[in-house]
Amino acid sequence: MQRPAEPVGKNLLQLGLQPYGPPRLPASPAPQDRSASQLSQNLSSLTLRPQVVPRGTPSALLPGGGRLADGPWAPPAPAMHPAMLQEPLQDVLLEPPRLVITEQPKQRGMRFRYQCEGRSAGSILGECSTDTNKTLPTIELQNFTGISEVKVTACLVWKDWPHRIHPHSLVGKDCHNGLCEVTLKPRVNPKHSFNNLGIQCVKKKDIEESIEKKLQLGIDPFKAGSLKNHQEVDMNVVRICFQASYQDSMGKTQNLKPVLSEPIFDKKSTNTSELKIYRMNKEYGSCTGGEELYLLCDKVQKEDISIIFRKDAWESKADFSQADVHRQIAIVFKTPPYQHLDIVEPVVVEVYLRRLTDSVSSEAFNFIYLPKDNGKIGREGVAVSRVKPLPFPFPSPDPHGIGAKRKKKKLGYLDHFEFPNLSAGWSVATAGWIKGMPPTWGWRACDNSPFP
Repeated sequence: MQRPAEPVGKNLLQLGLQPYGPPRLPASPAPQDRSASQLSQNLSSLTLRPQVVPRGTPSALLPGGGRLADGPWAPPAPAMHPAMLQEPLQDVLLEPPRLVITEQPKQRGMRFRYQCEGRSAGSILGECSTDTNKTLPTIELQNFTGISEVKVTACLVWKDWPHRIHPHSLVGKDCHNGLCEVTLKPRVNPKHSFNNLGIQCVKKKDIEESIEKKLQLGIDPFKAGSLKNHQEVDMNVVRICFQASYQDSMGKTQNLKPVLSEPIFDKKSTNTSELKIYRMNKEYGSCTGGEELYLLCDKVQKEDISIIFRKDAWESKADFSQADVHRQIAIVFKTPPYQHLDIVEPVVVEVYLRRLTDSVSSEAFNFIYLPKDNGKIGREGVAVSRVKPLPFPFPSPDPHGIGAKRKKKKLGYLDHFEFPNLSAGWSVATAGWIKGMPPTWGWRACDNSPFP
């Protein structure tokens, strides 16, 4: 007699495994007639679904995590909607907040003032500022979701790395102890413009004291410390460093990365000041060059300045020496020859100043190169020779009227007096007598005083 096959479930229990599917009741006398092929088919139909579960969820709440050893498998939990994961993953998916400078301060044209010059130290303008439209340095906080208030602190640091604290101070609105502190509410307005913000400089003997005072207040954005030799500080250039801090949802203070502005140069320093040409005595000359001209300008260093003539890709320097720079405000020079000496029409080029150390240039003045066989120029701007008429009004030989002022006749002594109309019989005598007066009155010629 053949022995019946043992149930498969019994073999699994002997191996320490739980049978797949719902448990069998102990009172059920029906034998298990599953074959190995049926079991493999059931196992192959088993599928695993990945599920996104929030971090920190207890194992008892996981699908099947709290199932008893002999209990049924719990049904798979439905997939969580993306909206349910938005809040826990919000801090991870959003970019961190950052502070940016939307308008840089104007680099040149600002004069650093000493404390003895008064309470006001001017105002730093924005780089887009013009004579008709004044703008201001502006910062903006980006990615400020969930931040209600931000504290922004501005201070002055060195131009170059490691950006140590600078002895100069910021003065003006919202400023104290050399700092400017403002509170920014990004939900209302994420931008802030610094109005009436000036730079107050210190004397060389007060450099060390000023730096130590700021370090004691904790002003050191780049943790650079101080130097024993403070003479290395460049007193003519600074940068503005902006620092922002806020409190997160846990109440902890978070500091943003410091942001540096472009360098700001002192106007009164001839090494870094803005270059500007005010006047030239002549605005035209021969294309062969060699004509002596002079120009008036802001203060320049005689060993650090050049005069450039430029037209498209062509460029040439004027000829002058350091002795031709007078009182730092006037330069006498000779024009360079134009690139083409066979021109038949006037050519307009640009003339400007250029500093040799930093290659900073001034605004350009127009200069006209005339053909070498030009001859004389008439009043209408037409050459006497075969040169074509100028396509634009020709500048006057004396555009500022200097020659006319020199030719003006000086007034005499009697020219300062007002006399009656000569047609009424009054006239001035050449010998000092006034005709038409009563015969008892006259004028002494010796001391120019009236006598009876």
